[in-house]
Amino acid sequence: MKPTAALIVLVTLPSVALAGNYAECILETVPGVENNPAAYAAHQVCLSKFPGGIEAVKQGSGRGFFGYDSGAECTLKKAGDTRSQSGAAMISASCRKLYDEDGPWMEFR
Repeated sequence: MKPTAALIVLVTLPSVALAGNYAECILETVPGVENNPAAYAAHQVCLSKFPGGIEAVKQGSGRGFFGYDSGAECTLKKAGDTRSQSGAAMISASCRKLYDEDGPWMEFR
């Protein structure tokens, strides 16, 4: 493993320990990531801890008294300072999975 990749893994491991699923892991490790290789490394770390990935996360499972009101609100807050386009897309997918009740298609009802 290259030193840069090892550093990324070591930096993200403490926050991964607090995550309860893949989406929460992404939201704890990816915000602020500046490049796509680092975002991909965070994805690999989260996927190794939560092998089911985003598909294993129950839709709307992050909703509650202390959560965000919507996936869009979460994305705005968490992805705003993330320069990596891949990282921002991972954040958006995780936010929408956790905080949108029925997913992004609910606007077409």
